[in-house]
This record gives sequence, C-alpha cells and structure tokens, in this order.
Amino acid sequence: MTKKLGGILAAVSTPFAADGSVDEGRLRAHVDFLIDNGLHGLVPGGSTGEFAALTADERKFVNKVVIDQAAGRVPVAPQTGSTSTAEAIALSKQAAADGADAILLVQPYYEAPTRREVIEYFATVGEAAGVPVIAYNLPGVTGMNLDRPFYRELLERTSAVQYVKDTSGSIEQAFDLIFNLGDAIDTFVGWDTIVLPAFSAGAAGSIWGAPNFAPKECVAIYDLAKAGKTAEAFDIFKRLWNVFDFLGKEGYAVSTKAAAQAVGVDLGAPRAPYGELEPEKLDELRKLVAETGLNYS
Repeated sequence: MTKKLGGILAAVSTPFAADGSVDEGRLRAHVDFLIDNGLHGLVPGGSTGEFAALTADERKFVNKVVIDQAAGRVPVAPQTGSTSTAEAIALSKQAAADGADAILLVQPYYEAPTRREVIEYFATVGEAAGVPVIAYNLPGVTGMNLDRPFYRELLERTSAVQYVKDTSGSIEQAFDLIFNLGDAIDTFVGWDTIVLPAFSAGAAGSIWGAPNFAPKECVAIYDLAKAGKTAEAFDIFKRLWNVFDFLGKEGYAVSTKAAAQAVGVDLGAPRAPYGELEPEKLDELRKLVAETGLNYS
C-alpha cells in the first residue's frame, strides 16, 4: 500500500563528487537532513536533481538510494519521465520495484507530442508502473500547458494519474485546478513565488527545490497556511521571497545548490552542461540568502 502524498515534498538535489560521479554518501546524508527537518516526502531525479544530466542507470541508482535511505519514514516519488515512453516505463517500473510510493512524470519534451499522444504517454507509463502518477506540467520546457480540460480528458482515459504538479507559474491556473478539479485529483504547486497563496487556497502541497536549503521554513509556510495562520506564514514567505524569485530566474538547480552552500549545506557542484553561477550572480544570491538569516551549518 503506497502512502498518500501531501505537504512539502523536497525536489531532492543530486550531489556529485569531485570526479563528477553521483556522491552516494552525501546523497544519503542529505536524505536524512531533509527528513530530520520535517519534510513530508521526497522527489529524487527531478529538474532540481539535474536528471537531464544523468544516464538512465544513474537515474535508477539515485532513485533507489533515496528510497532505501528514506526507509519508509516519508513517501518517495521519483521523477521518471523521459522523451522515450519505453525508457519512462523502465525507470518507473524500477522505481516501483524499489519501493516508490508514486512517480512524478514529466511529459516528453524537445519534440513536443500532440495532446492525444501526451494522454497516451501518461496512461501507458502509469499503468505499467502500477503506482500512482503525479502528472508534471512544465510548459516552459515541454512547450505544452496542461490545463483543467486536459486533465479531465486524461482522467477519462486512466485512473493511474492521481496528482498534478503544476509548474506553469500561473496562480490563476493553480486556483482553477484546486477549485475545479479537486473532486478528482490533488494539485501540488511547483512555482516558488506562488506557493503560499496556493496553500491557502487548498493545494495539496508543493514539490519544491527550496527545501534543500530551507527545509524548516518551507514546511512552516505550509503548516501555518493550512492552520489558517496566514500572517505568520507570510512573515516567513516574505523573508525568503527574494531568494525564491532568484531561483526561478537564474537556473533553478544551479541556484539551489549555490543557496544550499551559502547556508552550510554542501551538495557539490552542478554537472555539465550546467555550471556554477557567474561570480556577480553568486554574490547577489549570497547577499539575498544572508538577508534571510538562514543557517544550517
């Protein structure tokens, strides 16, 4: 029986060793750090985890390590999407066999499929995996926005999809999904600068990269919003908002690692083709992080 998903699910960064390989020891330690600081779930192998720079075998390895280290303490939902349906099925089935509670599935990107093809992709991969699917809407990358009519059509085709991660960046779309699709599916919001109003509106939570460097604060924003303590939630959200805004504009995975380094959480360097922030951008981010008062060293 898989666990119900809700709350703050960390989009887990992938630490790399000096030789460029996946740093298993650091990844295991980071899983413990996230769980110890209150995260409600973990999503390895997502955009924040630099999955596009990993081989298929490395993706399976990262997913397996996170599931193993979590050891049932919180749900784990690896991101297993691919440009190839066959590869997405292989990644998803392996994640399920390793004990994943769900999978996050980005639709094929680069050569965008048609609407009908995307529906078949979610249905085919989800039914093969045998665990619940979180449909990942990332229109800035995929070239297609998955809106409420899309999900209604998708749900007529398959029951495998039980959650949505909406990373459209539109608060209007987030509200539309929460208010008008809530009878059929749970919505997670994946855009940092709008998470709080989405939580207050009834979102299931967020699959979020910022918990890699601000786990307690991200959980507190959610918990306070759900408890109706909106002013207290906004105090934390406002304090961190400029950092959240930076992440969305300057290369999310790279900036997340840099922010983590600034608060004392060493996740290593990004992997090519991703590189370190330019010096002036790194200085800007460090100043913004310093203004938040965050410190996990």
